[in-house]
Amino acid sequence: MSSSSPAIARRAVILGALALGGCGFTPVYGTQGAGGVLRNAVDIETPATREGFRLRARVEDRLGRTTSPRYRLRVTLDIDASPIAITTQQDTTRYNLPGIATWTLMEMGDDTPIANGQVDTFTAYSAAGTTVATREAEGDARDRLGTALADLIITRLMIAAQDL
Repeated sequence: MSSSSPAIARRAVILGALALGGCGFTPVYGTQGAGGVLRNAVDIETPATREGFRLRARVEDRLGRTTSPRYRLRVTLDIDASPIAITTQQDTTRYNLPGIATWTLMEMGDDTPIANGQVDTFTAYSAAGTTVATREAEGDARDRLGTALADLIITRLMIAAQDL
């Protein structure tokens, strides 16, 4: 009975691959995928903040750095930390860090949007211990937030790239 389990799993994988191929599925980063249009072709404008820096770095990691861009991606960020755990002595022990990124993709030299949208996510950090530990935790949370927002934007860009 245990020998039939791997055989069933293999058959399921093969049938799944055939079904995806039959429905027109194309890997976004494949040779015919939409992601190739944006590879090494996007100049990124982000706010001069820690989150903006992380967002820019993540987009460049995923799409490549360009020397002759075809497109410009302009991103604005709205980030506001808020206390979510307060002790009976009124000390804050945890902060929520929600972020909203509004993005616009344009062709270079033209401010007409060809794709745009808004993504949001959040992270949190503890404010326990020393001031130094809290600042480090906040910095790490801001880095995570910038990276997460970038990943969400790239997902939307890959969808939009099908129409470019």
